[in-house]
Amino acid sequence: MIQLRVSSAAKTVGELNKDINKFIDSFTGKLLKNLQSTRPATPGSGKTPYKLGRASRGWNKKAKDTLENKVPYISRLEAGYSKTQAPQGFVKQAIKKTIRKTSRSKI
Repeated sequence: MIQLRVSSAAKTVGELNKDINKFIDSFTGKLLKNLQSTRPATPGSGKTPYKLGRASRGWNKKAKDTLENKVPYISRLEAGYSKTQAPQGFVKQAIKKTIRKTSRSKI
């Protein structure tokens, strides 16, 4: 026989909420780091194409769960405009890379 008792559910939900918020904050921080480049990106690296660095420096953490880039041409870069440095979908590549790294490590 197995008997389980859940007590103090409010505390448990609060603790889970803290853990979820901590994970989201950590994930967006890692994603931001993966998107930023300090030198020309290689295709498939998941880094923002880097010529003069403006697009890469444009990434900012707006909130715990939000990254943004207000550089006017960032959408064109994401669409594959810079074929020599980043194919179409470098943001998606960065997200996948962050998920892989996060799933292998503990937060």
